[in-house]
Amino acid sequence: MFRRKNRINKKIYLNRSLDLSGKHFPKKKPWIIFFKTQLSLIKIILLNKKTFRIVFSLTTIFLILIGIIKISESDVARIQNIDVLGTEIINSRDIVEMSNLNGQSIFSADIDKAQQNISNIKGVEEVVINRKWINGIEIIISEAQGWGYWQHNEQRVLVDASGKILSVARPAPSDAPTIIDFSIQTDRQKKINVDQNSVKLVARLESEKRFRKMGLNTISYVFEDKRGLTILLEDAPNIVMGDASNYFYKIATLQELISRLNKTTSEINEIDLRFGSNVVIR
Repeated sequence: MFRRKNRINKKIYLNRSLDLSGKHFPKKKPWIIFFKTQLSLIKIILLNKKTFRIVFSLTTIFLILIGIIKISESDVARIQNIDVLGTEIINSRDIVEMSNLNGQSIFSADIDKAQQNISNIKGVEEVVINRKWINGIEIIISEAQGWGYWQHNEQRVLVDASGKILSVARPAPSDAPTIIDFSIQTDRQKKINVDQNSVKLVARLESEKRFRKMGLNTISYVFEDKRGLTILLEDAPNIVMGDASNYFYKIATLQELISRLNKTTSEINEIDLRFGSNVVIR
């Protein structure tokens, strides 16, 4: 009455239809898979603007760094031109030679060492070195400037405004002051001793034109061990300043005394300002 189904044949048919082995499908080639992967990655980057900007910026920076490295290693970036400015008494060739910068890379040149070497040259007060891209150097020199003279007996030396003795420097002006030293020095002393505080005091008086403002003309400056600095004036008493202590008080006192002395006929040879309010008039 009922027909028996052929289960065995059906089972076999299903097994064949579900056979997913590679025998029935062609294999994809590796380069195609790689190409599709890279293409998908590029699409993702392009679609994401933020990611694209980051990748583009990093790539640009990387290429710039490579370019800089290549240029720095080439002869194009080696220092070939060195300009020296501000020299009058020092030979520019000595500056260039002491810098030892010629032929070095503009990127790796040791500027600090070059400045130190040049500053050791006599007569150099200050040195500034600037790079001039792409293969040049500019060296600006400030030379020592003579301010005046310190004289002891027949020995006379050039000094700057701080009292430093200058062996190599630009000469002092024609009307530069000379401080005459009457202090006692032993014969064994080969080098002259300069009282730097006295030089600084005279430099200050000269720069502020203190005596000119009082209508006084300076003849000379004298230094003694016990008395310090004395100013010799034309048609006026000598002024014993001693040192720079109480500077403004001494100047104010001197101005007051000079105005009073102009009204009197008394003969005064010296005004001693070394003792504060106890001014001694001789």
